[in-house]
Amino acid sequence: MASLQLPIHSYQLRSKQASSARLLNCYAEATPGDAKAPVLLNRAPGVSVWTTVGDGPIHALHAAHGYLYAVSNTKLYRIDSAKTATLLGDIGTVASIDISSNTDTVVVVNEPAAYYWDGATFGTISDADFTARDAGDVEFIDNYLLFREPDSGRFFGSDLNSATAYDALDFATAEGYADDLVGMKTDHRQVLLFGAESVEIWENIGSTGFPFERAVNGLIEIGCLAGRSIAKIDNSVMWFASDYTIRRLEGITPVRVSTHAVEQSLVDTTAEDAKAYTYSQDGHFFYVLVLPEITWVYDAVTKEWHERQTYGSDTYLPGSHARAFTLELVGNSTTNEIGQLDNEVYAEWGDVQRMEWTYQPVYSEGRTAIHDRLEVILEKGVGLTTGQGSDPQIMLDYSDDGGMTWETLPTRSIGAIGKYETRAVWTSLGSSKNRVYRMAISDPVKVTVTDTLLEVRGGRL
Repeated sequence: MASLQLPIHSYQLRSKQASSARLLNCYAEATPGDAKAPVLLNRAPGVSVWTTVGDGPIHALHAAHGYLYAVSNTKLYRIDSAKTATLLGDIGTVASIDISSNTDTVVVVNEPAAYYWDGATFGTISDADFTARDAGDVEFIDNYLLFREPDSGRFFGSDLNSATAYDALDFATAEGYADDLVGMKTDHRQVLLFGAESVEIWENIGSTGFPFERAVNGLIEIGCLAGRSIAKIDNSVMWFASDYTIRRLEGITPVRVSTHAVEQSLVDTTAEDAKAYTYSQDGHFFYVLVLPEITWVYDAVTKEWHERQTYGSDTYLPGSHARAFTLELVGNSTTNEIGQLDNEVYAEWGDVQRMEWTYQPVYSEGRTAIHDRLEVILEKGVGLTTGQGSDPQIMLDYSDDGGMTWETLPTRSIGAIGKYETRAVWTSLGSSKNRVYRMAISDPVKVTVTDTLLEVRGGRL
């Protein structure tokens, strides 16, 4: 009997015969050098109910000044640590939302307008030098609020230390390429201007007037497909690039971090609707790229990709994020719910979370192999005291045609509470020339998979 290697990423190419590995709502983690297996699989965090705000859906979250700010439907709310929500004002029918803040004021851009809350007053930014332009994004740097002007290469800024005062001359244009800006992000006291075909890096040089100027060697000859896909992660920035790759900035180099499998799937999506957020948990740094068709998650620690999916949906419904009150909070993109990402919760807002992992094929080099026994090694005895999960089950499917069709085998228990000697074993699994196994758990229990053992005659693991 030998180990059937656990999948460490989602890597399903268009030709499923080439690769079948998939991680859905779970991710790989390296183990210490003296462990029995090099990796284990962890269940992705569930989402517990934190609060509800307004009518929903939740379009955006932002943490500032000791509060959480949320855009629910057309309204802006301020939420305190006791979960008390205060309605601040109406921002109108939502088009594209971005939020930032300076030392005392929160600014919400709902393209092309912008709104502010200064702790006492909510209103529309109405300075004539602001309303002469449109606003697409807002970022804060060096006591300036900077705005991207849609359908142009320009960006402009507020007066120093102000959210409501503007000067008609405080603007600049990214001119390295003749492309319009689609997004903007500030990082390490630099302004990253993302165009459809290029990225420019600008800096505050401290001159009189508008003090921003393009940095030396501050032109990157690759652009961005979706401005809302730009997100900061682990001292860097990632985005959905114009060549259908995912890039991470290292210095001034846009390093490709996506795989061929990720890129093939992205070509078939509505790329302009992509949005991303990042969060850290248990030593992992995750970039969550949400599209209507699929959600990809990149772990910057392991440099591997996995998928997230809400049960019954094509994608992942936690569509916005903010870290507030030491919690990783997410907004439901279809309801008025705000939830908490929690590694000790195994459901999404009380609904099913299905964890699924698919192995690489077991080849028999053109010969028929006999599969005698399969055992999955995972933490046992994790059942709940009552209800669903009191006798948690693991599901097993197999495919002999590269994952095109599947056969379902009887489930196995992974142990009621305290039943630590339970073993999940299947025997007499038939024969195949090219077998793929897929396992899943939907019960709301902790899942940590450490190994899989397969006894096969004539196959190659």
